[in-house]
Amino acid sequence: MIRIPRLLPLMGTLLLLSGCLYDNPPSGPSRNIDTWLIGQWETKDKADNPCKAVVAPSSSSHYRITLTGGRGGVQEFDAWISRVDGFSILVVKSLNGAASGKYALYHHELLSPGKPEPGDIGATRIRLSELQLDDSCRSLDPFKLRATIRQGLNAGTLLAPYDVVAERKGLNKEVPGSAIWTKTGGVTLNGETF
Repeated sequence: MIRIPRLLPLMGTLLLLSGCLYDNPPSGPSRNIDTWLIGQWETKDKADNPCKAVVAPSSSSHYRITLTGGRGGVQEFDAWISRVDGFSILVVKSLNGAASGKYALYHHELLSPGKPEPGDIGATRIRLSELQLDDSCRSLDPFKLRATIRQGLNAGTLLAPYDVVAERKGLNKEVPGSAIWTKTGGVTLNGETF
């Protein structure tokens, strides 16, 4: 696996993960963007440094992600939602740096809101989880990559396992290959706020 620490801020700090980078995505966009992903997000990297991401729509099917903080400075990404057998994959393409033109693949899920301030509503949170594919998948063409993802889905090995009950009770905070992002604000584009 190619590990790129500088991409730790939304690919690695979006993602705060040190993700495996692929030569090809599993597919192009399979649907329009999810507007609940749009906004300003933050998390902390493993060294407890704050990382921020702004996710904005660049078209009806693509996101533009700007990541700041962590060790990577400012990073720019193009992203879209791909699907394999109904399973959503956030495809993130690096637009600068040593990994320009490479892809990272993540599953995203909406979590229950974080703890609210007194009299407030908890913030929206998402978990981005790195797909658990081995190093041999890095250079697969899209057709073979989708077949490998489908195989991992069927075997139940595509995502790192975690204890949902323990997590809800606050007992298990770390899931291998995952980062939890908290929404801190919206994005206004063409007079519409997300």
